[in-house]
Amino acid sequence: MKNVLKSLAVAVVLTSMVGAYAQKTKKAPAPKTMKCPYCKMTMGTKKTKDAPLAVKTKNGTFYCCTHCGPAKKKG
Repeated sequence: MKNVLKSLAVAVVLTSMVGAYAQKTKKAPAPKTMKCPYCKMTMGTKKTKDAPLAVKTKNGTFYCCTHCGPAKKKG
């Protein structure tokens, strides 16, 4: 009976340690592109001639066209 309780306690401790480690290591990578909600253009992380407008999001800075710039500033 004593061995069963020890084995159960060890199993619980190991399971909780593995679960805590798995929660720390699972982190989603930041996206390299995003779709603009206004013009549906694919926004990249680098400034180009076609996409000079910087848009800051929680995932980083993306660049989009200047046509939807006023709409982004309003909303």
